[in-house]
Amino acid sequence: MAGSYCRWFRNNEGNANGQDREEENAIPAPSRGGVRKYSFEELAKATGDFSNNNRVGQGGSGQVYKGTLPNGKQVAIKRLQYNSDPEKQQLELLFENEFKTISRTRHPNIVEVVGYCSEEADRLIVYEFVSNKSLKSHLYVGRRQQKMVTALIDWPTRMKIALGIAEGLAYLHEDCKPGIIHGDIKSDNILLDDEFNPKIKDFEISKEFADSETDVSTIPMGTPDYLAPEHCTEDDQNKKLTDKSDVFSFGVVLLELITGKLAVFEKERREYIFLTIWAVPLLKQILDADYQDLDAENCKEIFDSKLPNNFEKNDMKRLIYSTAACVYKPANLRPRMCEIVKVLNGDMEPKTIWVRSDCKYLYNGSPYTPFPQAQGTSSS
Repeated sequence: MAGSYCRWFRNNEGNANGQDREEENAIPAPSRGGVRKYSFEELAKATGDFSNNNRVGQGGSGQVYKGTLPNGKQVAIKRLQYNSDPEKQQLELLFENEFKTISRTRHPNIVEVVGYCSEEADRLIVYEFVSNKSLKSHLYVGRRQQKMVTALIDWPTRMKIALGIAEGLAYLHEDCKPGIIHGDIKSDNILLDDEFNPKIKDFEISKEFADSETDVSTIPMGTPDYLAPEHCTEDDQNKKLTDKSDVFSFGVVLLELITGKLAVFEKERREYIFLTIWAVPLLKQILDADYQDLDAENCKEIFDSKLPNNFEKNDMKRLIYSTAACVYKPANLRPRMCEIVKVLNGDMEPKTIWVRSDCKYLYNGSPYTPFPQAQGTSSS
């Protein structure tokens, strides 16, 4: 697969029709429909010659521009950019990987790829344009961002977003064959459309895994703030990306949805803390209680203070239980994404994935220090 896919990107000289045929045969076909090939000239025209006025983002391998195709369809176009030959080789691998992965996905909660361009040194991917920016831009209002966020998303919408992301990840892990590990789930990689439906983007470091083996022998490259604790060790030999890595990162996003805080935030002036560590005592007093009164004063601190407490209590409990199971359980005990979907949908009791005795995992330094009763051993 990798060899045939790389041939698609090569600039072979010869008969143009033959070259196009070879390139198209080398592209992994999406699950249904086709992926159109565009010329560089077409995409340059669509973006006003890649004008800075149309630049809407920066990916790991290049910049992203808003464009308008001749039929009036708005798209987002990622253009590979590099400054040296070694960098070119590395970024092309990321670029190839992203296209190979995302071009075979079709799901309402995954950003859709609609085209590509491969001409000489130019590599571009054309995506659907998602108009409402990232989840991060709607959740967090910093001192420098007060004018950027016009309306904060309410609790029912946050529940809708959580469920949509969970369904997208369940699709990647369990419905795609072979399965796909995203590897960099974070609120900045969740786009929202006009109706606040979430769409997962940025598949540059995603990996495929077989049904029978979910471990991928690779050192994780995701965003440190969302990286699972089993990848935060100095022993590279034990660092393997798995589908449970995505589950942990998703749990951090859930915690952001609940609290309105960043994965790492400024607790005091110039004093930063992991959100997952800050939340431990607050989660413990909710989950390790005979009666869970979310209206109690000692519970309210965990909820986003920028919004009124008008959430549906059972929905909020589903979010809290899902967060705890995804973030604080050892990797081998984390739930599968299909289970999270059922819990968030109300089709499975939250206590199925987190029972009261699991509160033993909520301790000082959790989830980044070993389980107290197993110091020096694996947390599994």
